[in-house]
Amino acid sequence: MGSKLPKLEERLGEDRISQLPDDVLARILSLLDNTVLAVQTTILSKRWKDLWKSISFIRLGDVSIDVVDDRFMTLVDSVVTYHGSTDILKFHLSYNNDGTRDDMLADDYICIRRWICTVVQHNVAELHLNLFNLEGNEQEFPFLIPECLFMCTTLVALKVDSNSICFSNCPIEGCFPRLKVLYVDIDDSDQVSRKSLENLFPCFPVLEELTIRGAIFESNINISAPELKTLRMNCRYCDSVVFFINAPKLENLDLMDDSFLPNEYHFKNGRSLIKVKLTLQHDNYAFEADDRADHATALFAQISNIEDLSLSLEGLYVSYLPEFVKLSQLVLVLHGFNYWEFLIECLRRCPNLKHLILELKDNKWRGTDDKLEWKFSNPHQCPACLVSHLQTISIKGFKGQQDEMDVAQFLLKNGVVLNTMSIYTVSEGLLSTKKYLRTELLKHVGGSKSRVIWAD
Repeated sequence: MGSKLPKLEERLGEDRISQLPDDVLARILSLLDNTVLAVQTTILSKRWKDLWKSISFIRLGDVSIDVVDDRFMTLVDSVVTYHGSTDILKFHLSYNNDGTRDDMLADDYICIRRWICTVVQHNVAELHLNLFNLEGNEQEFPFLIPECLFMCTTLVALKVDSNSICFSNCPIEGCFPRLKVLYVDIDDSDQVSRKSLENLFPCFPVLEELTIRGAIFESNINISAPELKTLRMNCRYCDSVVFFINAPKLENLDLMDDSFLPNEYHFKNGRSLIKVKLTLQHDNYAFEADDRADHATALFAQISNIEDLSLSLEGLYVSYLPEFVKLSQLVLVLHGFNYWEFLIECLRRCPNLKHLILELKDNKWRGTDDKLEWKFSNPHQCPACLVSHLQTISIKGFKGQQDEMDVAQFLLKNGVVLNTMSIYTVSEGLLSTKKYLRTELLKHVGGSKSRVIWAD
């Protein structure tokens, strides 16, 4: 007779994972995409029964959960309530109510507030809240942030993405004593958080990175943060918002304004700024042209001492720009058709520019009968930076159109100290071969030692 079949354990091999120390296993469970998976490991063996209670990263709710139900609420309640004595360093919660639980919304919010208070007691350092009421009942049932979170002494990073969270009970003093990173994405279209946003931003003693996204209407937003170094603002369809920013150590500003500056931005201390990225879009917004020009001119005047500028613009006039004496690098994103006159005038306002990056977006061929002329005309006077400072040029989205060739040739011919011109062609729509285009461009190298590098 043949030998007996080997035992299951022998066939599968030794279970080395279960032999790891508890703290190592808890660390592994903390890395799972959803804590639900960590709880499910209790069925493996008695060895795994209580391991999930020691995890330091609780993540509940994801894109696969479309509707909040009793099972979900019970699960979250169990995970938070029965967690062991170890710290909960990270807590991420997604709650999306599609309207089916309106009759239980108040009870759900009580549970969520209790969960937040519990993780605060467990020394939470990072908290992400994604709370949405999808049936437009956010004004009737706003979620009030528990006061214990404002006073939490261990919280370092907070991310809030919601259409129903209210910060109206934010203390005037002493809030967020150790918070360094704050991300707030608020939909203020139903005026739920308008006043509460004004209460949220007045003072952050150690905040270093702040991101504000959302649609905010007719508000005065005061941001006071003595240690703030990075500020990102994405104003989606905002209407007449005035931002007062007091951040003496602010170095990096990333501003996107979808409505082309109906908003005002006032920096009490703007001389510390080093790097600024501005994305201004024009969507035929019903806003007075004179006011738009005033807002744009005032904004640029406050950032005239920066060293690194990125501009993505539509409908912006060069007359809005001041002289950028300290500017070393300029990224210019040109949309629809190439604003070559704008480019030259912009270079004139950057006398010490060393690095230029041009990104050609949605560039289309335009004939001479178009109102917006596509041709490039050599300026009578060459910008000073080309003669004395400009060392590298990158052109992205290059198709080989005549206006693009003319601009590249002008820059090569007049770039006295230019070292490198890098050209990134498009994957489709290139009008000629790279070899031919390169040959044409090198005819106009002039006296510089520049070399053209082609890339896909």
